Order: sequence, then C-alpha cells, then structure tokens
Amino acid sequence: MAHQIAAKAAGGRVSIVGYRNPADGSETYGAAYTPIGSRSAPDWLSPQRFADRAHAEAAAAVLAAFLGVEVRQ
Repeated sequence: MAHQIAAKAAGGRVSIVGYRNPADGSETYGAAYTPIGSRSAPDWLSPQRFADRAHAEAAAAVLAAFLGVEVRQ
C-alpha cells in the first residue's frame, strides 16, 4: 500500500505518549508518530486519550501495522 511505502521510506516510528493533568495528577496515554531523524516533538499526536496504558499500546500497535512501521517504547 502506498501509505506503508511512504512511512517505511521516511523511517517513522509509533510510540506511546503520557499526558499528565496538572490539576489532579491523573495520567492518560495516546499514540504518536515521529519520523526517524526528527529530534523535535512528534509530527502527529492521536486525539484519542486512554486512561489505561494497555489500550494506548493496542492503538499504537494498530497504527504501526497500518503504517508498516515499528512501535518504540
């Protein structure tokens, strides 16, 4: 698929990102896509937030499979 070819050529990766709420200290998780070689913030952050890290890991695995890239912790 074209999107997998492009993602593999760019050498991207998918990772899990934690978001802490400063008001109450609670933490939620989401998936992020970052091209290899980028030292800045991820190029794409999922708008979905999960209270359970396992759910974010599952979402990251699906995104990585769709893009044809690896999940990095």
